[in-house]
Amino acid sequence: MISSTEFKKRLSQIKLVVTDVDGTLTNDKDELGDETIYYARKLQSEKGIKITFATQRIHSSVVKYAEQMDINIPLMTVNGALIKGLNGTVVSKSVIPPRKVLKALKLAKYHFVRIAICYNDVILYTEDNSVLKDYMHRIGTDYVLVKDYNDYIDDVVEIIMLGNEKKVIKHIQKKLNFPYKLFLTAKYYRSNSNLGVFHLEVRKSGTSKRTGLYKIAKYLKVNKSEIAVVGDWYNDRELFECGCLNIAVQNAVPEIKHMAHFITKRTNNEDGLGEFLKLLYENTP
Repeated sequence: MISSTEFKKRLSQIKLVVTDVDGTLTNDKDELGDETIYYARKLQSEKGIKITFATQRIHSSVVKYAEQMDINIPLMTVNGALIKGLNGTVVSKSVIPPRKVLKALKLAKYHFVRIAICYNDVILYTEDNSVLKDYMHRIGTDYVLVKDYNDYIDDVVEIIMLGNEKKVIKHIQKKLNFPYKLFLTAKYYRSNSNLGVFHLEVRKSGTSKRTGLYKIAKYLKVNKSEIAVVGDWYNDRELFECGCLNIAVQNAVPEIKHMAHFITKRTNNEDGLGEFLKLLYENTP
């Protein structure tokens, strides 16, 4: 946390707001708060402050929010793997090499874990892997059933694996990260809603919300002191380590709150982001 004087000083320098989506931008009903919509529009039209997203979701699932908020700059999706505008302009796309996709498919088959691939703007799954849809909880995502993954290995931005055995998932993680994460970065985590399920997300090495933020900042020609980042969950730590103005909503996990310069009084279900955007509007010249 920083002093009120320092906080207001830093607010006055902000030119870009980068916000997480689930648990931050949206409430638990997947809706935007009225204040968020109102002040997002006013900040952009009256103050010239730009707003974008940094989310795990695929691009098509967050377009509706951008349209509601009148956002006209590229959105960061798939945890930084794709930065794309509403008009289709691609600023950055981190595609996994086809041979690495094949390696992941082979490992999944050998170890009997479920696997799906994020291809362009949809998540593909085969009939044998259909159970993934019930455990991934990616709101607004389009899932497409395909016969064979091998027909879609040329434009994959993320691979998702699910398994019931932590030891197996960690073993696959080690295999895919070898050697030294030069080609792929595989991140393991335990499901928040299904404690007996373990996830592995695989992306091209160097792909993260952090690197995505740097790319957007370079594209818009703003520096880190002119950026505010807003988040709630552990994966937002990557944003909070960039040296920007860190904003945590009230429902954020303790680790994120500890890293925040300001914590909203309201949760995502009470439009905590709208609370911050109003403060930003009132303290920007």
